[in-house]
Amino acid sequence: MKNRTRLFAALLSIVAIAACFGIYSKEGVEAATRPQEPEKSAATSQQSAVNMSAQAAPAEPESLYGPSFAFLAWNLFLQITSPTSSGAPTFETWTEQCELSPDMVGCPSTVSAAAATKGGGNGKVRMLHGSAMVRARKVAGSDCDAMTTTSIAGYPPPSNLTSSAMFCEEVFLSPVEADFVKRDLTTLVSQQAYGKERGGTINFPGTGTNDTRLDLDSLEVKVDWVPATSYNPTFACPDPTNSLYTETINGTCYALAAIHITSKVMPRWLWATFEPNNNVTNPNRCDPKLYGACFDPWGTTSSQPYGKGQKAQQSQELRQAMAQANVNPALSNYFLTGVQTEFVDNYGKPIQLGNSFVEFNQGVPPGKSSCMTCHQYAHFDGKQPPQGVPENNFGRPPHGWPSIGYACNQNQNGNCMPEVPNSTTQDFSWMLGLMPYSDAVAKPPMDKSQ
Repeated sequence: MKNRTRLFAALLSIVAIAACFGIYSKEGVEAATRPQEPEKSAATSQQSAVNMSAQAAPAEPESLYGPSFAFLAWNLFLQITSPTSSGAPTFETWTEQCELSPDMVGCPSTVSAAAATKGGGNGKVRMLHGSAMVRARKVAGSDCDAMTTTSIAGYPPPSNLTSSAMFCEEVFLSPVEADFVKRDLTTLVSQQAYGKERGGTINFPGTGTNDTRLDLDSLEVKVDWVPATSYNPTFACPDPTNSLYTETINGTCYALAAIHITSKVMPRWLWATFEPNNNVTNPNRCDPKLYGACFDPWGTTSSQPYGKGQKAQQSQELRQAMAQANVNPALSNYFLTGVQTEFVDNYGKPIQLGNSFVEFNQGVPPGKSSCMTCHQYAHFDGKQPPQGVPENNFGRPPHGWPSIGYACNQNQNGNCMPEVPNSTTQDFSWMLGLMPYSDAVAKPPMDKSQ
């Protein structure tokens, strides 16, 4: 009975708000958090994995999660941004991916990590780093990357970028996901061994996974920070207009330009992305010519997608929820770009969704962004990559495979991954592909308390 009434992670911090709105459904939550079936044998799991990869899973009705998936996305947003006793957003108290292993590809050097620890002063370690997708653009003397300053497939970069424009990244894991990864998945070899016992599949804790259901679902938060020196005109710390959430990190003024949230709150997973309504950092937000218009039927008063330059008013329900969650006032100017739970729409058309800051700075062409499709390709093929390089085919579709729609190069009736027989699928997380190959080339994980 306890399991049936346990609220899934996305609603833990917002139950009272939802109850006030009269839109929280106990029956829906119970259905979403029902106890799992017993784990199957390796042979049965292998056959199930094959069957699941060959066809599309049935779409989940939105009614299980509230009035819309946008509602669920905002629940997650408020959960991760609600302030802790120190005033920091909750997600900043979680494990950052580079704390799992100092040998993860793209993580700061030992010297940088030591400097960050010393510079924190209050015992909090902040290690901003670049994106593993654009390692070649690492800025000299920094662990971060240069921004995209040239056109991509004819789409121009923002006009206010400086010649030294750069951005930094952090990826935080919820406590349950961090503990799960630390147990068995901190090397590619250990991931392969874990998956071998489970039909070649890694499933993070969450609704309908092959491991015992835990108190919270797996959740990853990727945030992109941009320093004030990247723009002219630019912003200040703190932002006097409260239109940007800013922090001074290691003596540098940064604005929060993008938030990606991925969660196993659903049997497959959910992806949502948020951007500030700010023309300095995100001038191309919601542009249909880039990665699609914005759509938020719960958090705004707009029942239709809206494009670049079109104003959308936040809904009264969202404003009340933000006030009750006591989030930083600047975060009230952040909007849901969109939420994705499926690969294609009801008509079989591939769904595209992207963040104008994240995806553009990773070099994704216009009209070619779908994190659902992209992350479906996350798998380890068993081959040892060169030192300091992620697993093969990291972060993008295999050659000749689609970047939107179903992850399959043969038809668009369902996913047909993995491409390489006997490979290990890595759920929704490319992060696993950044782990060192084996313990022989890995150092002990960083101790956050030191």
